[in-house]
Amino acid sequence: MRHAKSYGFEKWNEWDHILSRTIDDFHEVYKLYPNIFMANDYTFSQIDFITTYNQEKNDNAHLIVNEKIDNYLDTITSNGIEEVCLSSFKKNQCKLDFAVNPELLDKEFVLIYDDEPDWGDSVELPVPDIGEKIPVCT
Repeated sequence: MRHAKSYGFEKWNEWDHILSRTIDDFHEVYKLYPNIFMANDYTFSQIDFITTYNQEKNDNAHLIVNEKIDNYLDTITSNGIEEVCLSSFKKNQCKLDFAVNPELLDKEFVLIYDDEPDWGDSVELPVPDIGEKIPVCT
């Protein structure tokens, strides 16, 4: 089962509040929480930029790291500045993984619920024929 709904950011600096409100809207419409946040590279770069340079957003991102949920945040330190690279967002029982779609416009994003997301990085392997079956004694 898959549901998707498009939204947009008005102000970059309010990205986390807007995302929080749209999660609530999505839940109201579908009675499910989304699990994927899809946007283009530029939109993600602006979110990372705001999170790096806005102290409140940076502190919030680091709170997650301090809770030992380290897959939400990567940091790169260059010239004394620690650059934030978010990979997901969590609000209560909703955890969004980030996905890039270059076809989306700047500031446009899509929230998606997918009960079987296919990230394209897995390969199905055939089950080998083991030949003769060996009886198991219990």
